[in-house]
Amino acid sequence: MRWIARSALALGGMLLLASSVLAHALLRQSDPAGGAVLQHAPTAVTLAFTEQPEPTLSIVHVLDSTGRRVERSPARAVPGHAAELVIPLGPLPQGVYTVTWRTVSAVDGHVTGGAFAFGVGQSPSQAPSGGPTTPPPSVGYVASRWGLYLGLGALLGAAWVWTVAFRVPPARPWFLWGAWGLCAAGVIGLGWSQASDAGVGIGQLLTTDLGRALWWRAAPIAVAGVAVAAAGRTRAPGRPVLWIAGGAAAAAMLAHVLAGHAAADAAPPWWWPNVAAQWLHFAAVGGWICGLAALLVALPGVSDEEAGRAARRFSAGASIALAVVVATGVSRAVYEVHSWQGFLSTPYGEVVDLKAALLLGLAALGAVNHYRHVPAVARTRRGLLRIGTSEVALGVIVLAVTAYLTGLAPARSGLEGAVPPTPLVADGHDFATSVRLRLETIPGTAGVNHFTARVTDYDTGRPTHASKVTLTFTKPDRPDIGPSTLDLGLRADGTYQADGTNLSLEGPWTITALVAQGLRSVEVPLSVTVRSQPETVRTIAAPGQPTLYDIDLSGGVTLGTYLDPGKPGFNEVHATFTDASGAELPIPHLATITASRPGQAPHTLPVRRFSAGHFIADATLAGGTWELEFTATPAAGGTLQAHLEVKVGP
Repeated sequence: MRWIARSALALGGMLLLASSVLAHALLRQSDPAGGAVLQHAPTAVTLAFTEQPEPTLSIVHVLDSTGRRVERSPARAVPGHAAELVIPLGPLPQGVYTVTWRTVSAVDGHVTGGAFAFGVGQSPSQAPSGGPTTPPPSVGYVASRWGLYLGLGALLGAAWVWTVAFRVPPARPWFLWGAWGLCAAGVIGLGWSQASDAGVGIGQLLTTDLGRALWWRAAPIAVAGVAVAAAGRTRAPGRPVLWIAGGAAAAAMLAHVLAGHAAADAAPPWWWPNVAAQWLHFAAVGGWICGLAALLVALPGVSDEEAGRAARRFSAGASIALAVVVATGVSRAVYEVHSWQGFLSTPYGEVVDLKAALLLGLAALGAVNHYRHVPAVARTRRGLLRIGTSEVALGVIVLAVTAYLTGLAPARSGLEGAVPPTPLVADGHDFATSVRLRLETIPGTAGVNHFTARVTDYDTGRPTHASKVTLTFTKPDRPDIGPSTLDLGLRADGTYQADGTNLSLEGPWTITALVAQGLRSVEVPLSVTVRSQPETVRTIAAPGQPTLYDIDLSGGVTLGTYLDPGKPGFNEVHATFTDASGAELPIPHLATITASRPGQAPHTLPVRRFSAGHFIADATLAGGTWELEFTATPAAGGTLQAHLEVKVGP
């Protein structure tokens, strides 16, 4: 039963590791947001991605309703924010505008694209819009990575097997030249496929970060080529020459990992555990699968005693490689994987399932060789050659599947995008206390929202039937914006639902729900604060000091806020707005700060001015999670919005 345990161990490690592949530069958020209705035209569109894009290879256009471009210049990187692109705009009249984007990840060269719309003075609900798309990897991309994996693995595998397992390194120059040829073809093909996928020439690609990553791969491969040429000049290659070839292959593997997602997961120096785990995994797979191929091609022509000795040494090394694969797989999985759902419900997960099934077969074949055929090599090599050849063939297929898998958007990205947002909830009742109404708004941000109303009897809590529910929206802080209405339709589950863009601006809104029941019709007053789009929040904690939260807003503005003392009871909520240079940003009028429990209506806190851009609000907060909303109007115009979820107490 030992081979079953070994197979299960290999499957577990490989399945967990399957998620630690290269990712894509997917759109995380935008300013303006998709579906937003703006009262004033923006001067630029800012796109924030999950990974750093390559600005020179990324294409972003902003089109009016006639298809005419309205951007003033190409997209460029936002200083200090490598994962963001900004597109300056010319003057925009009232209308609907569509943002189309196609970007190339500076980390791994993957291409993604999508479109969304926003409106200036009118709803963009009829404009074409769509989420990010990730085209499947091209044949050239998959073949190039496959060749690179095979070639580097074969060089490393031959180096360790021929120098450690055999007394005298075998003379098989064709194997070394074949491995080096796969490496060279792989790195060249990878460059051509990345240039083709990005729609640029190879010369332009080589001037980017992607091109520099290709040079870093190519340099050690060139060193390996010199070593292979030196090995071919003698009847039996010397160990130093093979060590150089294997070391160069390991260096190229490291360069490949450094150019991938493992190095982009965190800021230096915290990315090194990811890089180390991915590099060790790459090398261990090469030593296991490709090392077996090097063993099989070297066995013919050696004595039975030498064959038995080499097979036993390889088997011991392969067991170590398998342990490394499992350990690095678990390490990367703990960092990368948040849910098993991604393995079952996404295209990425389906390929992982296929790879897992192949790996199970591969581990089973390896176990048969380890426990049955390796001990018998001194008597007969037939079993090892037959099962070993099958194991190598299956390993080559596994590497091909891996090459394809690296071109897909990871399941984690898909799952993160599929998580439903927290609804914006408001509860209320009519003046006569006859009905209660609960209104849920998703996603609760400016633009298109989905409204769901539940009407119940005030005393019994039972559902109450109405012919319709009509919502009237007004913005108390903007009297220049007239009221708008939205009719909610009755659904089979007894709720009243509709989609609308009535909440077109961030900040506080008053909603009056008319529950139509003939002569018994009633009105339910509600209030909500429309949330801003998700911001980047940096937490700065120091012993004995309140925790400071820095929130990045549009235009390079930062909101620094903290609760003093940050414990249950009376607190002062400090909010300071600073510009891109770090100077305090003058705010002519008092900022608005609201506080609420998740799922409850917000209440406005009393605010006093401390300095030009520094405000203090008094709040009595019980222990637990609170949602804070900040609204301010700078002297230059526009509105600054921020949302913070903070925990009060331990």
